[in-house]
Amino acid sequence: MKFLRKIREKLLSENKFTKYLIYAVGEIFLVVIGILIALGINNWKENWKDSAMEINILKEISENLGNDLLSLENDVRLNKMSIKNIQAIEESLDSNQQLTDTLLMRFGRITFNPTYTLKSSGYKHLSSIGFQIIKVDSIRQSITNLYETQYSFLKEREETAEKLTYEYLNTQLQGYFKEIKFDSSRNKLSPTRIYHPKNFETLKSDDDFQRLLDYSKEIKYGNLYELNIALEEITLTKRMIDKYLENRSN
Repeated sequence: MKFLRKIREKLLSENKFTKYLIYAVGEIFLVVIGILIALGINNWKENWKDSAMEINILKEISENLGNDLLSLENDVRLNKMSIKNIQAIEESLDSNQQLTDTLLMRFGRITFNPTYTLKSSGYKHLSSIGFQIIKVDSIRQSITNLYETQYSFLKEREETAEKLTYEYLNTQLQGYFKEIKFDSSRNKLSPTRIYHPKNFETLKSDDDFQRLLDYSKEIKYGNLYELNIALEEITLTKRMIDKYLENRSN
């Protein structure tokens, strides 16, 4: 800057005003160019920072969704097992079988409902930073729809199934059983419920008891419906994220 100032002073002292003016304009131009370059570098740094943050968040969300897929696929398996358990009870009653320990345990599983465990750390991170960090509209919309809509439906379904099971089904079933025990010999952390019927023979022809079994199956079928929709949405969203991350890495 001192060097440039000396040049300006020399031109003025020699009364070379035109050259001074041209030089001054050129100097201003250089300063403007310098400012624009500095702003460009700063914008590049900010864009690079946002891009790195976007990738990290998407990786976290993708990992969360991978865990959710495994968890919900297991919940699908548990609901199907619960339906098969009830069907086995119905077959035992229809075929006039004797009361066995296995059947006592099957009675204890009539009211089983899985609890859905979903990971949302990546989505919470995204919410705290701002959704605009995700550059691709379709990915951003798919993520928000999944967490705000589909996951909400799934949790509502879980709460509804729990309410129907324990406020109605469980209350009605208690009238048919005289004793409920917990057997921890197989698993101390998760004891098996054993239901002893008041009169096993009357259960075989009790239409109301059959309706309760059907009611329990319908709850499980409802669970499966919502779970399958959620699994489709999770798979689609994860596939979009993973493809985007793969393209960014190339």
